[in-house]
Amino acid sequence: MDCIIFGGLVLDRYFDIEKYPERGQDGFINSEEEFVGGCAINMAATVNNIGGKAHIVSSVGNDKVGDTIIDYIKKHGFSEKYIKRVDKPSGYCFVFIEPDGERTFLTKKGAEGVFVSGLVPDFDNVGAAAVTGYYLLNENADEIMSCIENVSKNGIKILFDPSPLAGDIKKELLERMIKVSTVVTPNETEIRYFSEDTSKWIKDFINNGGTVFLKKGSNGGTVYTPESTFDYKSVKAKAVDTTGAGDSFAGALTYCMANGIDVRTASQMASVCAAKTVEIKGPHGFWRL
Repeated sequence: MDCIIFGGLVLDRYFDIEKYPERGQDGFINSEEEFVGGCAINMAATVNNIGGKAHIVSSVGNDKVGDTIIDYIKKHGFSEKYIKRVDKPSGYCFVFIEPDGERTFLTKKGAEGVFVSGLVPDFDNVGAAAVTGYYLLNENADEIMSCIENVSKNGIKILFDPSPLAGDIKKELLERMIKVSTVVTPNETEIRYFSEDTSKWIKDFINNGGTVFLKKGSNGGTVYTPESTFDYKSVKAKAVDTTGAGDSFAGALTYCMANGIDVRTASQMASVCAAKTVEIKGPHGFWRL
């Protein structure tokens, strides 16, 4: 079964630095590179890597950056079915990478925030969809949410990965998103944006049939389902670049949702995929399990 990934396509501009300076202080850039990135393509790459087919829902600008993104999409065999060109500059992201692989992002929004009405008219052979919280911060967020609700009405399972900026999503949109989600994948900070009483929130969500993957970084995480609660372990990796690890985790879970793989196996697969991404320079890579 195929997967639909709602999220932005941008150009990541990487800067290797010795350390991120304190505010008002100086630092040096050791080297720089460019990668095609954005949560959507990072998730899609993982889905494709483990044998699935992902369709990215995003807009790309009619500019040189947009040409670079589309050329990359074609070269690596990503689906173009729901990718549209629009008359707006493409977005980009400055990514500052420290020696231990930690990264800091600064993003300039662009065409990826434009949502073309009716962009997802076809649900044939689609088993699951994934939504990144960043996508709900765009100017057309209400239209995006209406489309996602339509996806849900067609019986498609939905994974919601909140993102570090989930606290900036309008409360009404966040509530609508959670209502249609089958699986949510917050970390220990992000889940507090859902409710101050996180224990009660988790209980209510799973009682309504949902599943929570509460991520705890290098300590793995805890999975809450209507039937059981269990911990999963992270996979040891030599960190080169942590960019895209969470996206890879979410992409693997989306693939598992689409293909009926049980949650315990899904948590193991997702951890392995996240570890592989951490060991690669760039927001995603091309590999096989």
